[in-house]
Amino acid sequence: MQIHVLGGFLGSGKTTLLMRIANTYIRAGKKVAVLVNEMGDIGVDGATLMSEGYNTTELPDGCVCCSLSAELQVAVRNIRRDIQPEIMLIEPTGLAIPTKIVEGIDMIPELFPEFGEYTVDIIGVVDPVRFRLFVTKKGKFMAEQLEGSSMIMMNKIDVAPAEEMRFTEDWILERMPDIRVWKVSALNGDGVEEALKEVCI
Repeated sequence: MQIHVLGGFLGSGKTTLLMRIANTYIRAGKKVAVLVNEMGDIGVDGATLMSEGYNTTELPDGCVCCSLSAELQVAVRNIRRDIQPEIMLIEPTGLAIPTKIVEGIDMIPELFPEFGEYTVDIIGVVDPVRFRLFVTKKGKFMAEQLEGSSMIMMNKIDVAPAEEMRFTEDWILERMPDIRVWKVSALNGDGVEEALKEVCI
């Protein structure tokens, strides 16, 4: 089983991109499961995904990299046991640090020895339309969210000004030169399948 954790700040388009990624894998014949984590009492993203017919599990009202770490581990184990997906997509809240989620997942075989083999990676998601504003105010946090990514998908290229896309890519590559940045549009699908071929499809 391959696990992709989608990391990115609030409003970066993770849910739309997650659906696009899920559909790409499904078209390739893969069995996909989705785990979403929303802050607050109403998991809007989870409801949206379930209404679209995805195998979706919700972890509402908390962050999977801190207060819900144990619940995350149990949920991932249960999804594998009950659904047996080839691909699991995890969308945490926009305030989560993805490397901490990976650390929690990597503890699962110790807690549940029957869990079996898996790989896990982080797909960072950024919104170049608002990226300059975010890094001006929360640059350290944004860097922490993107560190450890196998790749970064620069979303919303269908609406982002070229100048902001250049700024976003330069900022990332200056700090994380080994991480490849893929330009994609979750809305129309541009670039998504090509990016996924790098990790697994």
